[in-house]
Amino acid sequence: MLTLEEVFPPYALRIACGPVELRVLRDDDLPELVEVVRGGIQAPGLPMPFLSAWHEAPFAPGEPDGFPSTSLAWWWTQRATIAPHEWRLALVVRRDGQVVGMQDLHAVGFPLTRTVLTGSWLGRAHHGLGTGTLMRRLVVGFAFDELDAGRCESGYVVGNAASAAVSRKVGYVEDGRRRIVQHTRDGDVGVEEQRVSVTPETFRRPETEVRTEGAAVLRRFLGVERPGDG
Repeated sequence: MLTLEEVFPPYALRIACGPVELRVLRDDDLPELVEVVRGGIQAPGLPMPFLSAWHEAPFAPGEPDGFPSTSLAWWWTQRATIAPHEWRLALVVRRDGQVVGMQDLHAVGFPLTRTVLTGSWLGRAHHGLGTGTLMRRLVVGFAFDELDAGRCESGYVVGNAASAAVSRKVGYVEDGRRRIVQHTRDGDVGVEEQRVSVTPETFRRPETEVRTEGAAVLRRFLGVERPGDG
């Protein structure tokens, strides 16, 4: 019988450095993930970091219009969007074995663009420990070293000093602004988003060793060709 990792190769991916580990989201991770969200994500005094205020949905387990049901479709959609022309990797972030947040990678037309988009969030109780910077460094390094990406892009709402600081520490540089719409609990609002990007030349790597497993099988699954993968 095939293993789950052989059925769905992204599950074999593991990226680790020091106390932090990233792996593709599994259903067994959901209870811990829900508890992290319940503990809060948005830091006081900073702008809402997401396009939609999903993290503020009423907690109502088992109800179709409450959290976590309102987020399950999105988490499962990321797992289902997995083909060479477009893919998403929703990576659970653990620190010392405990779920602390999520780190996402998204690409459209990657074989031609060699560009990925990064997005992340961290439970409020886990802010200030350097985890946000390290988890971003891990996925950016993975994109460059294992997927042969040439550019990683991201963005944050103007005024979000915490996201801006993480981006600078990883090596992202400002790449223009645009007007976007946020769907808040009080209605839609227009805000300024700062776009940022990082290349292998500006990337600031972790200071300690990064350990990666499952990269070769993932490359084959995503159609990212590299000599020697077999």
